[in-house]
Amino acid sequence: MVKVSIVKKAMDVILYILSILILLVIVLYLFRLIFDLKDIVMQFPPTSKTMSRAVEEVLNLFVLIEFFRGAMSYFDFDRIKLSYITDAAIVFVLREVMISTFYHRLDFKMAIAYSVVMLSIIALRTLTIIYTPDREKPKKFKN
Repeated sequence: MVKVSIVKKAMDVILYILSILILLVIVLYLFRLIFDLKDIVMQFPPTSKTMSRAVEEVLNLFVLIEFFRGAMSYFDFDRIKLSYITDAAIVFVLREVMISTFYHRLDFKMAIAYSVVMLSIIALRTLTIIYTPDREKPKKFKN
């Protein structure tokens, strides 16, 4: 029992430090994004290169936020919820699709591959909703 408690406390400390680091990265990333957007506004109309970079950076920020939500879920539930991981995966795949489409690099094979991956992740996300351990168990009726 003592060893399990020590390991749990060590995991809590490690994930706490990791959460602080992820939050720090998000804040620094946000400041850099604001600085980049200031440059885009100053050189109006923006070039396609600066605009595509801004779109890419905003999408990267969304991925970081999803990873932070997943790390924070550990403190709420004492486990890493699969639904938060699948949400982060969905955001990441959508980011890749949007960037590939924006740069006109999305060919037919990659579109099919992204579609298969996305359908798999969505199926997994649906299963996490249906079979969540947090859901109240159905009550049995007595006759």
